[in-house]
Formats: sequence, structure tokens, C-alpha cells
Amino acid sequence: MIWDFFKKKAPKQSPGHQQSDSPHADDKKQVRGKEVKVPISFLQRLMPLAQLLSEQEIQQLQVTSASFAPGAIVFNRGTEVESLAYLIKGKIFMEAGNGSGLEIDADTFKALYPLSAGKLHYFTAIASSDVTVIYVPKAVLQPHQGTIAPLDNDLKTTVQLKNNPFFNHFYRHFRQGELKIPTFPDIAIKLRKAIQQDRNISDIVKIVNMDPVISARLIQVVNSPAYRPMSPISNCLEAINRLGLTTTRNLVTAFSMKNLAQSKNPAIKKAIQNCWLQSIKVSSIGHTLAQLTREVDPDEALLAGLLHNIGALPILTFADSLPPGSYQSVDIELCINEIQGQIGSMILEEWEFPDNLKRIPQLSTDWFASTTENINLNDIVLLAKYHSLLASPTNKLPLLITLPAFQKLGNQSLTPEMSLQILDDAKKQITDTMSFFSS
Repeated sequence: MIWDFFKKKAPKQSPGHQQSDSPHADDKKQVRGKEVKVPISFLQRLMPLAQLLSEQEIQQLQVTSASFAPGAIVFNRGTEVESLAYLIKGKIFMEAGNGSGLEIDADTFKALYPLSAGKLHYFTAIASSDVTVIYVPKAVLQPHQGTIAPLDNDLKTTVQLKNNPFFNHFYRHFRQGELKIPTFPDIAIKLRKAIQQDRNISDIVKIVNMDPVISARLIQVVNSPAYRPMSPISNCLEAINRLGLTTTRNLVTAFSMKNLAQSKNPAIKKAIQNCWLQSIKVSSIGHTLAQLTREVDPDEALLAGLLHNIGALPILTFADSLPPGSYQSVDIELCINEIQGQIGSMILEEWEFPDNLKRIPQLSTDWFASTTENINLNDIVLLAKYHSLLASPTNKLPLLITLPAFQKLGNQSLTPEMSLQILDDAKKQITDTMSFFSS
């Protein structure tokens, strides 16, 4: 079993950890064990340590452990998160304020994520069996919890990419300045400039009408339940007046992105299509979640969702330029998973997108990213991305309750099952939104 190295090192059970009469005992009753030496190979499996730290930094981490008897409190809801706790033995019940909750087993993938990562513990963690927990300093999350560093012209690599032959070839290509990024759609450029120059509405309409497909899509959107016009709208002028210039610009950009990358290679073509369908799904769910929370503009959330994985396109375009069979698809997929966020933000920087949008690709690859106290655009994208992956058994996700984005929603006892119910209730709206972009 992967936890065997703790069998002889786990601290003895403290009297303070015997079963408590109340599951809401003072959090200060926790007794931390002494510092323990944990194999680097194991720590590198924990999220988000592998994404944030080098092997040397992981080696220098001060890791402590504690053991809990059945019924003991690991931490209380509402108390401050002082360190990242990882369950490495036993089972823990995460209890919500209304008594509902879910159980985490150390032998499952979810145990590779921290039990809590926000400012405060959102649930009370109760030992369901004999439990061992290790603690890692929360300071490792600091780059995620404050100001974002400026984009640079290099790629930050991870341990997983060290021996990836496809990445090494791609990285040489990148360093030589030969990376081909998608060309920003012409109609979107013209519309953005016209709006920046305060051109009159007739000029805006002429630009949109240059592309009959996009013009028709705008009319389709404005007549959808999302906008509920008093009477059907049949022309572009009325559609733009109803939508407003900002929403029109966002939607035109979104509609014009569908054909940014093409390939005749069946495998690459399928990967591009899957990338586009995933972006549609995230944008549709993001639009719905933004309407539910009323904290973020739904149309901006829709555009952000479509942009969140745009960094995959240059990687796939590069793969398409190589002889078939040059590299394993698993190597290409790993490269996309690890660096598409950085590449995507570089693309949006090149396209001169505003800061809140150009950071989306980079931030949306990190479940624990949090740059503001209140829920923001990236939080909506992260939650939308999470929900888009819930139905797939092959995707390995952290607990929803550990995400800072989720915790900003407030005192809602939301579980993955309840999340799916909310999305099921909004199914028609999501289906309508997806239909705007998938055809």
C-alpha cells in the first residue's frame, strides 16, 4: 500500500484525540506529531505541490503528522486553515453545516489533494476510522493567493515534463521563436477597434454584417431565453442595441474563434475538435453559473470559458507539423495539460486582451488559484471547468469543497451530487448556449 512508509513513523495516539462527545470540539485540541521524513516521490504526487515546487523545494519542506481515533475532530468548520492537511491513512467524514457531507478514503485519488485549501475550513473533518494526516506549510500556496506575476517569454516546466521527448522538441521550437500562434479573427479586430474609437452604431452594424453567419448567430442569441426580448428581433441593428456593445464584442469574438486551427491528420483533428467542444461546455456552464451567482457578467464568463484552453492550439499545430507517429499521444497530452495555460495567456497578451481575460488560461489550470476575496471571473471558469468534468469517470478531481472558488459562494452546502442537480435544472439553458457555438 502506498502509505506503508508511515506504519512505523506515525506518532502515538494522543489522549486529546480520543472520541469526542461533540464533533465541534475546539480546533486547538489537535496535537501535531513530530516532523516526519516523507519520500520525495510520494510528496511529488500531492497536489498542488508537484505543480508549484521543484524537487529541491519539496525536499526542504517541513512535514509533520498527527493521528486521530474514530470520532475525533481533525479540524472544525469555520476555523482558519493554517496548513495543508493530506489524509494518508483511514477515512474522514467531511460534515457540512446542515449535517450532510461526504467521506474521503485515503486509498482514493481525492486524498492526493488537501482536505482544505481556502482561508477557512468549510467543513468539519471527523475521523471515521483510525486516521493519519500529514501537514504541509500553507505558504506553498502563496503564489496562488495574491498578485499575479507578469507574464514572461519563457515556459515554467514541471517535474513531469523533464523526460518528455515531445515537450523537449516543442520547447526548442518555442525558444527559437518559431511558435505559431493563432491569428486573431479579422472581424473581431475591426469590431474592437471600432468600439474603442467610439464609432457610431451604424458602423458597428456594418462590421458585424460583414460576416452573415456571425450576424445570424447574434440574432439567434438575442432571441434566446437568456435575453427574453419583448418581441422577436430580426435584424442586426436591433440585436446589437439589445445586447449592448460590450456583449456584442464578446459574442463576436467567441463566434469567430471556431476555426482557429485546422488539421487533416485524423488524430490531431479529433484533438482540436475535443478542445473546442470542451471550451464550449465550460463557457456554457460558466454563463449559467454567472447568472446564478450574479457576481460576474454572464457574457464575459462565456467568452472566458471559450478562451480558457486556447493554449492547446499551438501545441496541436506543432504536433501536426511533425511526421505521423513521431511522438506518443500520451506525451502530447501531458504537454498540453502542463503548459497550455501559460501558452494561452501569452496568446491573449499578444492579442491585447484585458488583464482579467488574458490571465484566464493560466489561472484556470490551477484548482487552487485565488487572487481576490470575492468571487471573480476566473472563479466562475474554474467552477464551470470542474462541473464540466464531473460526469467523466476518467477525470481525477479534487474535492469541490476544497476549492477557494467554491468557498467564495458563501454558506451553501453544495456537494458534487447537488452541483449536478443544479446543472440538470439548468440543462435547457446550457443546451441552448452550447448550440450557439457548436454548429
